[in-house]
Amino acid sequence: MKYFFRRKFPGAADVLLIESGSPEVARRALGGMRQIFPRARYHLLTCWPDPPAGLFASIFRASDYPSAWEKVRLLVSLARRKWRVLAILCTGESVLWRWKMLALALLPAKVLIVNENADFFWLDWANRRTLRRFLAIRWGVNRDEILSTALRALVFPLTLLFLILTALYLYCRRWRRLLVWRLHPNSARTARTPKAASAWPRHAGSNPRS
Repeated sequence: MKYFFRRKFPGAADVLLIESGSPEVARRALGGMRQIFPRARYHLLTCWPDPPAGLFASIFRASDYPSAWEKVRLLVSLARRKWRVLAILCTGESVLWRWKMLALALLPAKVLIVNENADFFWLDWANRRTLRRFLAIRWGVNRDEILSTALRALVFPLTLLFLILTALYLYCRRWRRLLVWRLHPNSARTARTPKAASAWPRHAGSNPRS
């Protein structure tokens, strides 16, 4: 991935499309990208057995690269070609997940995110709000839920620590009382026995010295 913190749009002579979703979405998105880059050559990385012929300058089938090492080797070879734009289908389908992650890490290209409606946007800092809304829809959470979840994650360790310390305090106090009773049993009994009342009642107005 490249140009994340820059709004620069590269003049692309070659565009790599990772078809990690429905072929119909890829076809519609390709029509929109051709309007942006009408003179570019388009290359396809797909997992489908019958990709459309005549639309792409080159086609790479994921089934031809089954192991992780072969995937990395192909992407490294593509990185050396220095294609300027990488378009990735993010349609919510678990298709070519490893390919997408490896491509983001290895290819020095500006990334174009395509959703299930064939709409797309650049993956850069200027579109961070669009990216946040996209992730919220994709993960099924909103901003308030994200904040509340983060707060609960921060408060939970403190609450757990408070409960542990409270239990430890009560446990130590119980054993302290038990230890005192073991060491000084007589004083413990004296402390528990109430004082006997005086056998001679005192009358009001009487002189205690007489």
